[in-house]
Amino acid sequence: MSKLNRYLVLSLAGTCMSLGACTSSQTRVTEEEPQGYAIIDGEQAPIPQIEMGDPETIEAIISEGKNNSQVMATLTEMCETFGPRLTGSTSLEQSQRWARDLFETYGLSNAHLHKWGEVETRFDRGPSSGRVLMKTSRRRNAEPREVRSMEFTTLAWAPGTDGTEQGPTMFLPSTLDEYEQNKGDYADAWVLIQPNYGGRGGVRSTGFLMRERMDQRHDIRSNLDEIMNPTPAENAEVDPYAWEGSFDYHGSQVPATLTLNMDGDEPTGSMSIQNFSEGPISNIEKNGNTVTFQWKHDMGTSNIELNIDGDNATGVSRAASGNEFALEFARATAAAAQEEQTEDDTMQAVMAHVLAENPLGFISSSKDERVWTTSSNKWRERKLEDYPEDVEVNVRQSDYDFLATRTMEGVDLIVEFDLQNNLSAGPFPVYNVIAEIPGTEKPEEVVIISAHMDSWNGPGSQGTVDNGTGTAVTIEAARILGAVGAQPKRTIRFALWGGEEQGLLGSKAYIESLSEEELANISAAFVDDGGTNYEGGIPAADFMVEYLAAATAPINGVFYSETDGEHLNVNIRPTGDKIDTHGGSDHAAFNRAGVPGFFWDEVGRADYQYGWHTQNDRLDLAIEEYLMQSATNAAIVAYNLANAPDLLPREGELFENDEESDTTAAAE
Repeated sequence: MSKLNRYLVLSLAGTCMSLGACTSSQTRVTEEEPQGYAIIDGEQAPIPQIEMGDPETIEAIISEGKNNSQVMATLTEMCETFGPRLTGSTSLEQSQRWARDLFETYGLSNAHLHKWGEVETRFDRGPSSGRVLMKTSRRRNAEPREVRSMEFTTLAWAPGTDGTEQGPTMFLPSTLDEYEQNKGDYADAWVLIQPNYGGRGGVRSTGFLMRERMDQRHDIRSNLDEIMNPTPAENAEVDPYAWEGSFDYHGSQVPATLTLNMDGDEPTGSMSIQNFSEGPISNIEKNGNTVTFQWKHDMGTSNIELNIDGDNATGVSRAASGNEFALEFARATAAAAQEEQTEDDTMQAVMAHVLAENPLGFISSSKDERVWTTSSNKWRERKLEDYPEDVEVNVRQSDYDFLATRTMEGVDLIVEFDLQNNLSAGPFPVYNVIAEIPGTEKPEEVVIISAHMDSWNGPGSQGTVDNGTGTAVTIEAARILGAVGAQPKRTIRFALWGGEEQGLLGSKAYIESLSEEELANISAAFVDDGGTNYEGGIPAADFMVEYLAAATAPINGVFYSETDGEHLNVNIRPTGDKIDTHGGSDHAAFNRAGVPGFFWDEVGRADYQYGWHTQNDRLDLAIEEYLMQSATNAAIVAYNLANAPDLLPREGELFENDEESDTTAAAE
């Protein structure tokens, strides 16, 4: 029996029990004349006979959401007034106070800023510009003219320029001999870093490399004299227990190191993944050529399995959920250590000589026409005085290719950047925004509707699809319920999380502030964080399907897209005995605490990757009809579950494919 048929049987049985009799004509739902229906596993199904909210209130919610929507106006005001909203920034705090005030205006109770932590240094990005100038006239006194406007980013929590900085372009030398040929020309120049377009890893890898280079330059500047005169590498030492390798993060080969000492009665060791985490390993066991152990890191614990073949090892890193990432290692050798030290010493010496001339900054290339923004290392605890001074700008691939080609041809380019990156000494508090509609009968029991309000803040971005859209949907859902005077039996709580982009920090801290009893009384937590598509479905453990099908049924057949040629319905996807989801947003923090957390399936025609964390994340990507459906659906689901006979059913472990840590955010 298929999943759908199983649920149809259960639903029909419930209907027959309540009515005393049942005929096929009474239960059949047709596409031509739907009389209200659920969508289960992609097909129409009868609505499970579970008492939900008051039908008149539900009708009023639908009418308000369709005929008086303010979701686009809310999104526009937020994106145009406050722009992108980096965690800890002035713009995020101002927008959070604005959202809190909106909740109060809509009649919600207990609207407040929930402090979840602090950041040592605030980063505010002001207006930024970049362009290429050339002399386009043969006249002796002709002024350079703009020939190209560039699209670019810098790391968040990284220095900018001191006003407008103009200078020629030079390639970063690869040897000391090459440096000597151009010695003196790097002063007040923009230095081009050689890209690796063929290297594995997508557009995200460029940000991780920028972060690594930023700290490397900082370390080199701190030891210029010593590095410019390196010690010969003949006596390079090698740890007999050391392995060098890589961690395959979604196609990006991230450098990794392993120390594994199997000698003695108690094996020991440690493992690190560059720009992610490092920590000890334990429970080391060897069975033939297979070694297994647990790696404890900043975000939790991973299970490692390696097959050792001589001086090589391959294997996987598994989260508690079963998600796997490939690992490869080779045993460190004296020859490799000496070669690596020689290469490192040479490159450090080259960089030291270039830095000693005080160039204006460095220019690196993205891997396509998007520039992807992330942060510097240790952004939360690094004090203002500890930030490096060197500037690196990451430009579109086409912009870099233009610069590189003209530079190789000997064309006299003038590159100009004005990067208003403002770092302020803290500490500064960081917040979530919380508000609620109190329950009339069971106020201690709660349904949560939420989204994260923070975003990255690369030049050009307005933080629209990640996650202004989810924020506006959450605010609009609250407005709709307030406008119709909804009086749910349980409390409906609205949350706008902070710090999601850096590892679900705001939602995790909120959950940690709750008691076990409070967590047990949360029926479900819903997150809208998938861009500007509509809330088109949700994964559900089998024992949750009927509740969620009944809760979402009123939205089906209501919103019709002329562009898509179909209704914007909500599909409940049965996933077995656990919720089969992912770890990439704030719902995951609830799942880990034993609370049903849901990430809405974002269905529709929008291209999320185009805007995600890039300069393209702007208001023109928003699709209003999708946002209207999402806000109305969120309001209906919250109201229905708040009036259901009981909390959403939960059994045992709630999630299946939810990574133990949000490695995307953690790596950023």
